[in-house]
Amino acid sequence: MDDPHISASAAGPRRRLLVRVLVLLALIALAAALVLAHLGYRRASDLRAALHEQAQRIGTLQDALGSLQQERAGLTQRLDDNAAVDRALREELLGLRGRTRTLEDALAALSESRSGGSQALRLDEAEFMLRMAEERYRLFHDAAGALDATRLAAQALAGVDAPVYAPLRGDLAAAMTALEQLRPADRQQQLDTLAALRMQVWQLPPAAAAPSAPARAGVLARIGHALAALVRIRRSDQAPLAGSGSGLLHELLALDLAQAQSALLAWNGDAYRAALADAHALLRTRFDAQAPQTRQFAAQLAQLQPLPQTPLPQLAAALAELRRLRALDALQAGATPPTPRSSRP
Repeated sequence: MDDPHISASAAGPRRRLLVRVLVLLALIALAAALVLAHLGYRRASDLRAALHEQAQRIGTLQDALGSLQQERAGLTQRLDDNAAVDRALREELLGLRGRTRTLEDALAALSESRSGGSQALRLDEAEFMLRMAEERYRLFHDAAGALDATRLAAQALAGVDAPVYAPLRGDLAAAMTALEQLRPADRQQQLDTLAALRMQVWQLPPAAAAPSAPARAGVLARIGHALAALVRIRRSDQAPLAGSGSGLLHELLALDLAQAQSALLAWNGDAYRAALADAHALLRTRFDAQAPQTRQFAAQLAQLQPLPQTPLPQLAAALAELRRLRALDALQAGATPPTPRSSRP
């Protein structure tokens, strides 16, 4: 058996050790509690700071949300205003579309009316020019004037877009070709040359006097002198001719040249060739062929060419065709055809 004193003495240190251990554990628990409390406090502080920051963020977000709601309300109001403006613009656009359609219809009608009026004016101009060309050529054989008038008629007809007048353009081209083949410029040059030669006639020296003829010729000469005493030749202004007879030769040559001018103006090729032949014969037989004036005169006279033998332009046929096509176009359009005017007085 153990001794109770030994047991009590041994139990004291154990108790003290146990107390120390318990105190140490209590201190450790207290330190741990303090540490945990400090950590909890720090966590609470951090949490409070985070909560405060979150509260600030939430306030900022609420302010931003309020601003956004205000902006949304403003945008909604603007959208409503824009929708009202769009409706008004749509209504105005519909009204403008109707007005535009009305204006287009009016412009189309005006353009059609103007086109018809301008086409009628061009046709009138073409008919007038063709009539002028036909009259100038028929009355005066003025190929140059007829060619200019025909060209103006073709230009006026080119502005007419109706296909019914297409064949007439070919007729006008053929008439212009025929007029160009008549060489109106050469004809005018020949008229100028003849006028200049008529002014130069009086500068030509006559041929030398022929030797005395035989007795029979002398009888004829005496008869001629006897008749000359009875018949006197004067100018149209009553001025007497030169008594030597050379003035009569100049008058005859000038008369041949005047006849050639008249035949050229009348477009009479046979009379023109005959007058030129008479002038050549008279110049060759009655004037001094060796004189410089005669040679120059003969050279200019030889440059005159006969009239060209070309088909005459059918201006009257082109004019009649234009009137026929105008009447046909008027009948197709349902209008009253224009009354054709006579091309001759």
